[in-house]
Amino acid sequence: RASEGLRPPNAGQGRGTVQQRGRRAKRDGQGIRRVERGRRVNPRRARVFTMSFLFKHKTRTPAELVKQIRLDLKGIEGIDLGSPSPARMKKTLSFGTLKGFKDDDVALHKTAKHMGQLRKMLVGDESIDGRVGETGSDKDGNGRAKGGAATSTSSSAADGSTPYPKDCAAAVTEMCVQGLIKDLCLALTQLDLEVCRDITACINAVLGYTAAGSGAKPGVDYFVENCQIFDVLSAGFQDDATALHCGNILRECNRSPDLCKIMVLEPGQVLWNLFEYAECAEFSVQSDVFDTLKELLLKHKGVTSELLADKYDRIIGEYTKLLTSEAYMTKKLGLGLLGKLLLEHLKGSMLRYINDPKNLMLMMNLLKDKAPSIQYEAFHVFKVFVANPDKAQGIVEILSRNHKKLISYLENFHNDKDNEQFKSEKVIVLQQINLIGLNH
Repeated sequence: RASEGLRPPNAGQGRGTVQQRGRRAKRDGQGIRRVERGRRVNPRRARVFTMSFLFKHKTRTPAELVKQIRLDLKGIEGIDLGSPSPARMKKTLSFGTLKGFKDDDVALHKTAKHMGQLRKMLVGDESIDGRVGETGSDKDGNGRAKGGAATSTSSSAADGSTPYPKDCAAAVTEMCVQGLIKDLCLALTQLDLEVCRDITACINAVLGYTAAGSGAKPGVDYFVENCQIFDVLSAGFQDDATALHCGNILRECNRSPDLCKIMVLEPGQVLWNLFEYAECAEFSVQSDVFDTLKELLLKHKGVTSELLADKYDRIIGEYTKLLTSEAYMTKKLGLGLLGKLLLEHLKGSMLRYINDPKNLMLMMNLLKDKAPSIQYEAFHVFKVFVANPDKAQGIVEILSRNHKKLISYLENFHNDKDNEQFKSEKVIVLQQINLIGLNH
């Protein structure tokens, strides 16, 4: 077309000066336009740049984050927070099923997001271990902060060895002051597994936190002042979905002797609730119940001694229910726990147990149980009766009257066991029974 002397449309306009291009960009687009030398900026790109600048996210302070989580929980159907009335509390402890609503989904999503942020404030960047049902070991699978968990620290534990994330102290304080801990315990049943893990990690971190310098434990103090939380946690064993999380928190509480006294002695309802749930049909829940019972009864020897002195008949009555149960696992786990309790308190209140002829007869019956593992566990309790140097007259009479049957039975008792300690213990038991038979 140029060879024919024809000019294309707008050929005379050209691209124009920088000022002209800037005016066209401002005229053609909406809002703020950015013009770079030599080219026209796409209005859409300019708009995205502007909007991302205007809506940049603000990092919440610990106080703001805790307040926001409480608001999130109030928006979830089925969670009743802060009501002191017994009727509403009973409804809360019934652990009903969550009904799905769109608003619910939004609240659940926000709760999950904000709980993840709170966990990071308390324990740093360390990922949560999935073993929420482990026993109360000294490992930090329950979410307590460890030395290497934080990337930045501003405070340390009382002994100077455990650094905490920089916002940990403020987050612990706000959770206690605003009452978030109780709200989280009430909300466990309505949240999914990952959020429950975050909740467990956060509460355990608060319980394990020690203020630098003063050595104060604000988390422990909060539980002492709000004992009703233990009712919520023990009721959580009624629901398979929350039992492991509640057991984990209770075992963390048991690290403190003061909290152990509340759970075991006065009011002590946690202990009796656990005995009630010990016959749960779900194996994982039942195992967690017995793990928690073991922690409550064996960790603080002074507390257990006081319990046995004041409520011996009741505690032994609960044990007898477990040992006479028709359920295999209930009897097995009950015998294992009884054996440990006997060894820990044999010189104290449990001396009364091995001098009671009724208890000896129960063990002799369990020795003949159809399940080999029950027989084996019963033997470890039976040997304590036989090895006692100061046997009551009733015990001696039973062993003397049945010594031939016992010797005959024990000579072929689990001979296939490749356990040297068991073999040596069986030899000692046979010698003692034979000696009783000869002298009486």
